[in-house]
Amino acid sequence: MPPISTVLTYTFVTMSLIVAPAAGYAGYLRMSGNIHAVDPGLVYRSGQLDAGQLEHLVDDKGIRSVLNLRGPHPGAQWFEDEADVAQRHGITHLSIHISADKEPRLETMAAIEQAIETAPKPLLIHCMGGADRSGLASAIYEYAVAGKTAALADDQLSFTYGHFPWLWSRSGAMDRAFQRFVTSNQMAAAEPQEVRGSPDEGSDHRR
Repeated sequence: MPPISTVLTYTFVTMSLIVAPAAGYAGYLRMSGNIHAVDPGLVYRSGQLDAGQLEHLVDDKGIRSVLNLRGPHPGAQWFEDEADVAQRHGITHLSIHISADKEPRLETMAAIEQAIETAPKPLLIHCMGGADRSGLASAIYEYAVAGKTAALADDQLSFTYGHFPWLWSRSGAMDRAFQRFVTSNQMAAAEPQEVRGSPDEGSDHRR
């Protein structure tokens, strides 16, 4: 049996070979803005864009609303720049705060669903890096609004977008939250609908 130091060395090297490319890809996504189409012409997702990047996306995709998942931050430069671009272009600017490492309440996810469904399109969904919170919101859109299966919608929470819920990351909270959202929706759909109308003739039922 090899010495413990040798095993640790091999483990460290193996982990480095796995993590280094992943970190490099995540860095590239962050620098590029991590912009992707969720539903071309309707819904897009990204990380935090600076004013110039957002202006370009507005011009290129005709963005009419922005859903900011970092929450309102009056006085913060990124928030003020974003709000300014939105105001100058007549864009609806919405803010709902969720954390990438904490499961949001079902009520909060329902609010996200409602915001996405009713916001003028095309809509841009964004968070800080565009990987985790934006992934959850995009999965909610695909499942609850666009009508895709949960398995297909769950692809929005993948490494393609920089979502890395392993090792030390706590962003697996987004995966658990989406599964809880799906389960809640399935349970609600399975509940028998109350039949409303006139009671049967001769019954004692009261209105």
